Amino acid sequence: MKSWILIPVMMFTAISLGCQSGDPVVSVDESNEEMNKAMETARSTFPQFIKNWEAPSNMATSIKFGLPTRDDRVEHIWFEPIEINGDSIKASCGNDPVNIDGLKLGDVRTFKASELSDWMILSGNKCYGGYTVRVMAKMDPKNAPPFEFADFE
Repeated sequence: MKSWILIPVMMFTAISLGCQSGDPVVSVDESNEEMNKAMETARSTFPQFIKNWEAPSNMATSIKFGLPTRDDRVEHIWFEPIEINGDSIKASCGNDPVNIDGLKLGDVRTFKASELSDWMILSGNKCYGGYTVRVMAKMDPKNAPPFEFADFE
């Protein structure tokens, strides 16, 4: 049975806010319907991210991509967007991968928008997007991030 390795928002939040977090990795089976739907929602709502990611009120912005691991799984990593040009996203790796060779914090990569697995914008105490994070928060409420999930209108 294949599974994803997800680097949850707690790691992203810890990096953004300069604090430590617990275990940065959560394994989720690739057949998890709720997680698959969350990733579909992230891709379908990505135009909202594009419209809002450079707003001055944002505390942080991030986009998650799934990358192959050395043990034939997929690790989802948060990246900080640098440039979005049509379907092309240039972004900087926002955390150290656990099981991906040749990628480390700060490395810049280019992806297609269709490859993203999530996006989020932190503004005040609100998290816009963060669809996979919402699923993980339901799976493990005691480790849920300390902000309110919201959607753009």
